Amino acid sequence: MTRLLQPRPRIILTSLAALLACASGIPASRAETTAQFEVSAEIAPGCLVDGLGSSGHAGTIGTLDFGSDSTFSTATHTATTTAAQGIRLRCTPGVNLMMGVDGGGHAAAGTRHLQRGSDTMARIAYALCRDAACNQPIAIGGAAAITVTGANSEDVLLPLFASLTLPGGLIPGTYTDTLTVTLTW
Repeated sequence: MTRLLQPRPRIILTSLAALLACASGIPASRAETTAQFEVSAEIAPGCLVDGLGSSGHAGTIGTLDFGSDSTFSTATHTATTTAAQGIRLRCTPGVNLMMGVDGGGHAAAGTRHLQRGSDTMARIAYALCRDAACNQPIAIGGAAAITVTGANSEDVLLPLFASLTLPGGLIPGTYTDTLTVTLTW
């Protein structure tokens, strides 16, 4: 009789453990573990030039037009591109935006020049500046900081102003130059 009584309690205990495992929804032979991991993203300050093609060329910024005057004039003329800039620049407020402007096609001795056609003797020196009074010149090879705030972050204008004084006695014609602006942030 001892043999008959021993298997019976084992069957009951095994059946009871299986019943408890099924009732909790976890199989008796299954183990479970958990772990954690971090997820993050960093948004860097920067700028977006709308309309920038795959070539990296942003288009035309505008034109510095000094107007027209007499051959004998010695007047001072100013010009700006801010009213008619052809690119749209959007930046994160506070971004460190820098603007560099090359010497153009006719620079000599650290000065930018307008030139009449291919005549290297027919030139007019001009200054490029960050302000309308031309108190803050933009040197050839230098860089000018542009302040970006919440007020102008959606439409940042490049502060490009210029001034020239006619020397008098110039050969009539159209005097031109082409500048390249480089923006870094």
